[in-house]
Amino acid sequence: MKIFVFMGRNAKNKSGMSWKMWKIERKQCRVTVWFGPATVVKHRLTAVRSLQSRTWRFRTEALAKENEQLRINEKLNKGYERVAKRKA
Repeated sequence: MKIFVFMGRNAKNKSGMSWKMWKIERKQCRVTVWFGPATVVKHRLTAVRSLQSRTWRFRTEALAKENEQLRINEKLNKGYERVAKRKA
């Protein structure tokens, strides 16, 4: 699973900042994304509430992989950053 975050200005919040979380996972011919607001608790990004999700199914694994990369590139172009994997 790949996790991306976005931090941007939001005048409606008391802090003036807004955090968003976006996750994507590909399993064979299926691509699933989860998204929603996030916050930082003890130096760790955490979802504010349960994340919304959406799943797409494709005829081939190659099409699923292509779609996954397309969605990742869209988020990177919007300013999202990839979260590094944590060491165990």
